[in-house]
Amino acid sequence: MAARILRVVKFATKVTIAGGALYVAYDAGLLGDGKEGSVALGRAKAAVPPAVEEWMKYFSVEVREALKLSLLMKPKVEPLTFDAV
Repeated sequence: MAARILRVVKFATKVTIAGGALYVAYDAGLLGDGKEGSVALGRAKAAVPPAVEEWMKYFSVEVREALKLSLLMKPKVEPLTFDAV
């Protein structure tokens, strides 16, 4: 009896996590068209460097200055273009 309940709880947990990930991706605009994805990428690029710095302070991680600058710099991402032949 307990083994069956444990299996149901494990399955329900996995479904909940997968559903939550899908909801977050949809809410962030990752599942929309290209324009929504581009906006979501811009928000992510703006949010990740401060979050990395905050977690480095939280865990008291010391990083060399050169590496720290490369982590905090916003990468230059150019859109892919395809030439019609």
